Amino acid sequence: SPGILFQWQKLYARDGISRLKPQKKGRPVMTNTSSSSKPVEQMTEEELREELAYLRAENDVLKKLEALAQARKKKAKTRR
Repeated sequence: SPGILFQWQKLYARDGISRLKPQKKGRPVMTNTSSSSKPVEQMTEEELREELAYLRAENDVLKKLEALAQARKKKAKTRR
């Protein structure tokens, strides 16, 4: 349409050809970061305890999320 072409012309005139290339939209992808960068055999006892605490907390969060999802499904079924 003429409106889109006009916008493209403005972008090209202002910023050049690089501005016409598709831009990424939305939230950036989250990478799966590991709390430990060393192999388990090389970790100190304190590092192992910290990782264990982190993994337990992560597990608790995932369990709670699953319970909330189940409750929401159950509530949706009873409304029907």
